Amino acid sequence: MTVSRSFSQEATLKKAVKFSLFGLLFLALQAQVIPRLPYAALRIDLFLPFMFALAVECSPLSGVLGAGLLGFTADVFSGEFWGLHVGSYIVTVCLVYMASENFDWRNPAYQMGLVGLCAFGQSVALGLFVSYVPMDSVTLTSIWVSLGIRTLLSAIIAPLLIYPLLNWETING
Repeated sequence: MTVSRSFSQEATLKKAVKFSLFGLLFLALQAQVIPRLPYAALRIDLFLPFMFALAVECSPLSGVLGAGLLGFTADVFSGEFWGLHVGSYIVTVCLVYMASENFDWRNPAYQMGLVGLCAFGQSVALGLFVSYVPMDSVTLTSIWVSLGIRTLLSAIIAPLLIYPLLNWETING
């Protein structure tokens, strides 16, 4: 992997504190603010960009374990489609590990593309899940359009959420 990682005890503790604080902030926003947004298309998953940063900053085992834990927590709070968040977060972390050897993870276009791809996977899974519920075609079309907008919005916002996570030390001096 092209990303150099420091595994000293102090660096590990700083990363753990940083990711815990950002994780709690994202969890609070995801549980309290995002569900109250007026349009379903605006209800993005803040943890997908968080998983990207987690994969860049942590070891593979830590990244996958963190993704599984946060995915389970997100599934508990969503209460509907069990396994969606666990699966998509672990896939996101694994994709970052696999692709970081070939791409510059600092590039916002790469960040947008990878998070957008994972958000697309989530949207397809959600769309197929709600497609089994009996509804008219206008409602179903509206749901798919909303999921498409959600995917694009997730991709666009990803670099804005990833940058502070990866550059926290630089920002704070």
